[in-house]
Amino acid sequence: MLDCHSRVRDTEPTSPSQSKDLSTMHPPASAPRTFKPDASLVLVGIRGCGKRSLGFVAATALKRRFITEDHYFKEITGMARSEYLKLHGSQEFQRRDIEVLKLMLDNHQSGCVIECGLGSLTRPVQDHLRRYSTTNPVVHIVRDIDRIQQLLGLEDQAVRLLRDGDPLHRTCSNFEFYNVEDRTRIISDDGSPDPRSAAYSFKLQEVKEDLTRFVRFITGVDVNHSSYDSPFVLLETPPELRSFTHAILVRSSDMIDDNVSLTELESGGDAIELCVDRWGPDMANVISKQVSQLRRNARTPVILSIDTSTSGISEQDQPASYFKILEHGLRLAVEYLVLDLGKDKSQLADIIRARGKTKIIGQHIFESSSSVKWEDEGAVALYHEAEKLGCQLVRLLRVATNREENATVVEFANKIRSLSGEHPPLIAYNIGRLGRTSQVFNSILTGVTHPAITRKMENGRDSQITSRDAVRALFQSYVLDPLKFCILGASVAYSLSPAMHNAAIQHCGMSHVYRIPKSPSLAALDELRRDPNFGGSSVVQPWRVEVYHKLAAKSRHAEAIGAINTIMPLRGHPDGTMFTLQEQASRRNQAGPVLGWYGENTDWVGIMTCITRHLSPRNAISAKTTGLVIGAGGMARSAIYAMLRLGCRKIFIYNRTLSRAEEVARHFNSWASSQVDSAEVVLVLRSTQDDWPDDASPPSLIASCVPADPDRNEPPANFEMPLQWLGSPTGGVVLELAYKPLDTPLLQQMRRIRSDTGRSWVLSDGLENVIEQGIAQFELMTGRKAPRRLMTLEVLRNYEGDSGRFDEKTIQARLDGVCS
Repeated sequence: MLDCHSRVRDTEPTSPSQSKDLSTMHPPASAPRTFKPDASLVLVGIRGCGKRSLGFVAATALKRRFITEDHYFKEITGMARSEYLKLHGSQEFQRRDIEVLKLMLDNHQSGCVIECGLGSLTRPVQDHLRRYSTTNPVVHIVRDIDRIQQLLGLEDQAVRLLRDGDPLHRTCSNFEFYNVEDRTRIISDDGSPDPRSAAYSFKLQEVKEDLTRFVRFITGVDVNHSSYDSPFVLLETPPELRSFTHAILVRSSDMIDDNVSLTELESGGDAIELCVDRWGPDMANVISKQVSQLRRNARTPVILSIDTSTSGISEQDQPASYFKILEHGLRLAVEYLVLDLGKDKSQLADIIRARGKTKIIGQHIFESSSSVKWEDEGAVALYHEAEKLGCQLVRLLRVATNREENATVVEFANKIRSLSGEHPPLIAYNIGRLGRTSQVFNSILTGVTHPAITRKMENGRDSQITSRDAVRALFQSYVLDPLKFCILGASVAYSLSPAMHNAAIQHCGMSHVYRIPKSPSLAALDELRRDPNFGGSSVVQPWRVEVYHKLAAKSRHAEAIGAINTIMPLRGHPDGTMFTLQEQASRRNQAGPVLGWYGENTDWVGIMTCITRHLSPRNAISAKTTGLVIGAGGMARSAIYAMLRLGCRKIFIYNRTLSRAEEVARHFNSWASSQVDSAEVVLVLRSTQDDWPDDASPPSLIASCVPADPDRNEPPANFEMPLQWLGSPTGGVVLELAYKPLDTPLLQQMRRIRSDTGRSWVLSDGLENVIEQGIAQFELMTGRKAPRRLMTLEVLRNYEGDSGRFDEKTIQARLDGVCS
């Protein structure tokens, strides 16, 4: 194999000082980042950056063929690279390697994910990639160089060569992804690290989620048409189309100075704004890493803005550096990029043309000395200027000098909203202490601070309020109303939902309450319908299907499943006509007469999340993947739907009462015939004595939906898997959805089998799904970002099994396993 020393020498790199300068952060010209939907995705980067592993993740996420340079070289030449080098020598190997790499790119311009090897460090390949990036996404994978040295055991000289060569990848790529180290610790059923788990050896769980979102965004998959397709789901509706959304402002200097507790940023905002306020050498890598860290922890859209007043860079160099940072933001595929409307218009237009899927926020800050007031036509003219420039949103801020300006900014916003036709959403409020009132009442993406930011705010323009402060003020001023939430079902006395939801409600600053009704019967629905302060209800067995038939409207997912676990009130105008679903979602924290019910199902979301979290590359879902569902109730329906949504097209169902299994199979086969071009996706297993069907792969996705408190028509809670059904050589994921008891006979059996066979079965108990579906349900009913870690903690602290409650050590171990 050719070593990295000779490869880097062949590139004639710029000097180390030049390669770290802002001037080399991106190619001189930026082509529009718009591609055909199936344009192949290319990964480039130095040794040890993770291209091979991430390429596999990207190919799985996009459902594309994965091509590596090593494999393709052997396919073309008939021998491995090391063999070719030994036989033909270094010079001939380099010539042939470059030739094959170009051939690989040219012959696979669509439908693939392509990993480029060390050939990307040569000038001929870099020139080829520059041309390629005009029609295809080319992603530069970056990783901490010290970590690469540690992983590969490289000498300092080799590291210097890699450090000098890597920035050249920025000149021949149009995107960049920083591979942040995973914090994931896989936890076994007894709370200890689980070395037999497939996920234990696959230490890419978090980066897998990060990269999946990244490649889907830059390729346009699921953009504006997510898999949820509901105005009530936060992932479906961008924050500028929801009511009273907030953006947490984090300064890059604070992250550099370690003034931000990243893990606490998971809630308290609907987006996170990274304000770049410090310049210097190697800032490209710093910004890339910070964006990845914020995505990892906040799991919300990222807004990138620039504060030139504190950068420390000379005024002469500032304009060029400003646009270099903007271009780098586009490379990182941030969801929103803030442009200063006072900068050069032609350069701003260039940035907008190259934006790809990134939305542009045109911004102007009126200083306190500005002669333009909110009531002046100049403010309206500036809004139209941003719109004409091509901005997707407009943000106008003013340094407040008196409290009266909080009223005039509302009048200005109303004036813009009254314009006829479609126009960009407006963000308008006053900044500084005197502007806090307008910050509370601004409807979309108000800048807020967060308790996780420990530095004392010294910049008078930075927000002094948190999202919790703003939400609490909205309730105290009667803009939002305290609502009542509950859970309905036959056996809800031990439900963990009240503890989980009430903790989240309080954390977010809302005045709602979630409780178990005194008489949790279906008759309670009529009482709830008469209460204008009813906010929504969880629905559990045995009423998931029965309540389904009482709905005025339902999501397409609930309709496909044929069962619900969540209802929300539908309200309307005084004449009795209902609001549109989009308006219902915007008004979900406001009381009013209940005209009907809206039904949703979050069980499938929880199940899908658990499967995705624990699925290893060896068991990535493909055409051969087989699923198995035990049970035929509402939860079994959700499990089947989750597997179908993930791409599994052959699912077997077993239920003790055969007729119920056949009914569920008919339901989904009828649905699938019109949705996924398959007439038979669910097949029935008639007996646990039967062998596994010869024409199907053994299942690698298994969900046991046997209820903890079974009724007379369900199989017993002590179900164990027939051994002849566990033939998957790579193991898989087993979800146990019952959690009373938590350590079920099935989980005990699977641990024994895993120990005896060494096969990598990853086990997920019922509490994990309870938490995930509850998080989705909270966001659905309240429209606020769920505090994931807090809700998980409340479930673990309040769960009481046969052996009592968890001790703090077990709680912490499970918390790290679920929330890391």
